[in-house]
Amino acid sequence: MFKAVLCTPGNEQILKEFIERILKRKFKTFKIISPELTKNNIYEKGKYLDVLIKTDNLFVNIEVNSHNYNGLSERNFSYIALVYASHIKVGEEYNNDLDFIQINLTVGLGTKMPEISISKVINKETLKLKVRNLEIYDVNLDKINSRCYNEDDEYNFLKMMTASKEELEFLAEKGDNFMKKIKDEVNRINDENYFANFISVEEDERKIRNTYYANGVEEGEARGERRGEKRGEKRGKENALIETAKNLLNLGISIEDISKGTGLSKQKIASLK
Repeated sequence: MFKAVLCTPGNEQILKEFIERILKRKFKTFKIISPELTKNNIYEKGKYLDVLIKTDNLFVNIEVNSHNYNGLSERNFSYIALVYASHIKVGEEYNNDLDFIQINLTVGLGTKMPEISISKVINKETLKLKVRNLEIYDVNLDKINSRCYNEDDEYNFLKMMTASKEELEFLAEKGDNFMKKIKDEVNRINDENYFANFISVEEDERKIRNTYYANGVEEGEARGERRGEKRGEKRGKENALIETAKNLLNLGISIEDISKGTGLSKQKIASLK
């Protein structure tokens, strides 16, 4: 629903307000940047950024995750790290006027995590910011959906992301004009048969898994034999971690911290410089 409705041409204002409500700030300018412009250096073959927006002096990358799995955080971080590395440097200088935010909308985080948590790159010894202009917002759709309905709940609009048709109608009826716009757009797209071929959760998981390990699997699968698949998955994981490590090096993260986060050896990471 998110990409089909909020990213449909003509719905820029809906997407703008959607982001403004999450970040709790207003924007003067707003432009959706084609994800294809940023795909060239992404290791995951065929994977584009879900959404990339340029607004005022801020880049916002949105990733929609239908489930949580081991390695998801690293995968998502590699995308915003790529956007950061691609835009922060201007000629021989670094542009200190730009800010970067990633919004991860995720199902599967459980209800123990907060509705929205904000992560920053800090020095673990001094607790001071290491990277001033980079933030990651993790939106926990499980926690939000577990909240009893309250018409004054600021997160009601986020419940619409995973709502059934009946729930969508209820939320729109009880909600504000913004939520009614989302419901009307969902109905319009449904009427035009844009949603004719939903994929199941199982198929979505399979597609993500196949994409995530694509390069390794292509080399190791041997017509789907289990042993080949395992070899391919192992290589795909290793190469994805290497790409993440490269992005972290570009952000100035220490080799020791990168080693702890990725599991790669310090020697391996040092060789990537």
